Amino acid sequence: MILAACEGLHWQYEIVEHADGYVVQMRDLDTGDLDADFVTVFRTMPVAFAYAEMSAAFDRFAASDDEEADDAESASDFATSERSFADLSSRLCDGGVAGNIVQAWERRRDGEPRRGLH
Repeated sequence: MILAACEGLHWQYEIVEHADGYVVQMRDLDTGDLDADFVTVFRTMPVAFAYAEMSAAFDRFAASDDEEADDAESASDFATSERSFADLSSRLCDGGVAGNIVQAWERRRDGEPRRGLH
């Protein structure tokens, strides 16, 4: 279930519930396809939302034309959202984990028995 979404110019960044916290995933606005390579898991909702907001602001900034007014505004939006993400991430000790790392951990969890070192 999608809890929130932030739209950039080409991508929508969706926040979805996950067993380990909250996932930020990237959906192409033209095709509706998810980018399986861009998945990040966060433990806290505020950091996940700040990350999605920052990613959408960067998407708008990177895609902006050469018009200086739009460029300055999108650069300012990106800088503000980046500071907000960095502050929340630092205060809540939640830097996020790449989705492929979580998948590898889950595969390992289901695989062979773990060995304990004593």
